[in-house]
Amino acid sequence: MRVGIVGAGPAGVAAAVFLRRYNVHVTVFEKNRVGGLLRNAHLVENIPVLPPASGEEICKTLEKRLFESGAELIWEEVVKVENEKILTEREIHSFDYVIVASGTIPRRIPEFEVSEKVVYEFIDLPEFEKLAIYGAGDAAFDSALNALVRGKEVHLFNRGSRIRALPLLVERAKKYEKFYYHERCPILKVEEESKMVKLKTEHGVFTFDALLLSVGRLPNTSFVEPGERNFIVGDARGGFRQVSIAMGSAIETAMEILRREGTVSATLPLKEGLLNPNGEHQAG
Repeated sequence: MRVGIVGAGPAGVAAAVFLRRYNVHVTVFEKNRVGGLLRNAHLVENIPVLPPASGEEICKTLEKRLFESGAELIWEEVVKVENEKILTEREIHSFDYVIVASGTIPRRIPEFEVSEKVVYEFIDLPEFEKLAIYGAGDAAFDSALNALVRGKEVHLFNRGSRIRALPLLVERAKKYEKFYYHERCPILKVEEESKMVKLKTEHGVFTFDALLLSVGRLPNTSFVEPGERNFIVGDARGGFRQVSIAMGSAIETAMEILRREGTVSATLPLKEGLLNPNGEHQAG
């Protein structure tokens, strides 16, 4: 049996490592780096059985486990998944099953993308001393902490008054002298000026070395055609964006594939189609 996996983030690696335990031939496609968005994380605390660790540390572990598993890794971008085929710009690969663990893409604000100093991921930021972050969720505050622990100045702009981040992240950030929180302060316009980024708001004009846009993310599945043997797992299927949940959904899907092939059996009979082509649970 051959299984193709799109994405080498936590979900993709979990599925690959699990399937390799059953001697399944696994090929993982990744266009950037193992670990996905975790590389941006200041601290990963939502894997209950593991102590808190930096995103970089977790990614090193994922990379090590993936290579140790013996899964084949192809460093190419997947442009389409159709039936049981994975298409890259160079080749068409056929499999018995396909697991799509492609994660998410940023909710973009094209009019703000005025220079390379405006990015959507912390890891893509240029060198900076003074950083603006637009957003008020977990990712925004985690990125703020990532910069603050390095001694940088951070200004976080929230378009409204509601903070969607975990209270403990907010409390940690507010302990730093160089952290500035701007409530009810939507960014109206972004301009590049003298190699700096100028933000215009209702409360004034601010200038920064860089701007991190952290206003939400969307499932990255536009390239996937539904199929009976295609499964979408992890953050790509929507719902809660938690590492543990993403990995759990990938392992559950791996188990379903093995069950269909008669390799494992379930405690209770699972109806065919328990996981539909979109990776969602159907009522039984």
